[in-house]
Amino acid sequence: MRRLLKFLSLILLLSSLTLGAALFWLSSRSRGKVFRPGGESPHPAQVALIPGASVLPSKQPSNTLLNRLRAGIELYNQQVVPKLLLSGDNTRRFYDEVHTMRDYCLRHGVKGEDIFLDHAGVRTYDTMSRARGTFAVKTAIVVSQDIYLPRALFLAEKQGIKAEGFVAESSSFDNTWQAQGREYLARLKSILDIFLLKPVVAQDGPMPVTGDGRASWNKKAP
Repeated sequence: MRRLLKFLSLILLLSSLTLGAALFWLSSRSRGKVFRPGGESPHPAQVALIPGASVLPSKQPSNTLLNRLRAGIELYNQQVVPKLLLSGDNTRRFYDEVHTMRDYCLRHGVKGEDIFLDHAGVRTYDTMSRARGTFAVKTAIVVSQDIYLPRALFLAEKQGIKAEGFVAESSSFDNTWQAQGREYLARLKSILDIFLLKPVVAQDGPMPVTGDGRASWNKKAP
């Protein structure tokens, strides 16, 4: 029995070390690619890619999403990017992230033709796959909170997108242990998706981001 317990303890230790090494490796890949407001600007790119986050029952952006939109619009106003690609969950009948995001950007001075919508960005993996496949994105600035950017940049790179990150202000939720725990699990899932599972993501289009973004506003379920 003691020998079995030692064996199980060894397996648990090795698994923990492997997991820790994998997560550290993913995080380390974003070094030098993340920029913050008030500091050095990221390099110009085709789009600011803004992943979706929760929308409130009032159909207003949550604080996490609101801060991403503000940061993306800042890049647009500074002419670091000419277009915004808004990617979120619009796969359910009564839940719509992308049009909420679009409407906020329109109210704050972004031209309609400069806004592209990805209605099927349910996961960050899907967002990056569709950015490359449907929207022909080659260079992007991913706008998200600090905690989420290493995973997003890793997935963008693996889809063939040259990407940098721009940090949006964190909400109170982004600093909770629940958010951090969920993010570490999501990072592990991302590694499995890229190297083992390789899920196939349905594509629309093509709708290159060099064109008029309004062509992407009608929902096209994959």
